[in-house]
Amino acid sequence: VLGFAGDGGTVDIGLQSLSGVLERRDQVLYICYDNEAYMNTGIQGSSSTPLAAWTTTTPGGTPTGRKNLLRIAMAHDIPYCASASVANIPDLRKKVQKAMDTEGPSLLHIHTPCPTGWGFDPSKSIEVCKAAVQTGAWALYEYENGKITVTSKLKELKPLADYLKLQKRFKGASETDMEAMEQEVRRSYARLLKEAEL
Repeated sequence: VLGFAGDGGTVDIGLQSLSGVLERRDQVLYICYDNEAYMNTGIQGSSSTPLAAWTTTTPGGTPTGRKNLLRIAMAHDIPYCASASVANIPDLRKKVQKAMDTEGPSLLHIHTPCPTGWGFDPSKSIEVCKAAVQTGAWALYEYENGKITVTSKLKELKPLADYLKLQKRFKGASETDMEAMEQEVRRSYARLLKEAEL
């Protein structure tokens, strides 16, 4: 069975049923394409909307950070889950194949930009996604049979502002918000690298 939904339908509306699938060990490949808001219905904020991002329901910027879908999946101790990005198709292909070959439930969390909701020219979609990976805002990693592997290990993270400044949705972010986001990204990335060494 293939399940395919956006972030709203996954981390908000569908989280209860997804948790049930993972807990029962059903043979399901679940793909979440994450554009970080309810884009099809008017750009409302979701639990996957980043801190300080503008949406129609958070015009002053989202006051909280995003929910971590892969950590929730890992808490169910499923055989395989991974993050991916449309900016790295070879990595995405490998992870789709691994997920398809997995016995039991697997989950892919794919970063997919929305030019309208994020406020950038559609021709910049891959540039925006690459910046997300290069700054650590969207880390590429996988969890396979209890082991975390960072699949795109960076020697040094670029400043988060390199990613945020490409999008109008962050133009109202305060310096305090920007600093908090930078610290959280670096803390999360360092945690992943440490866990990958275990």
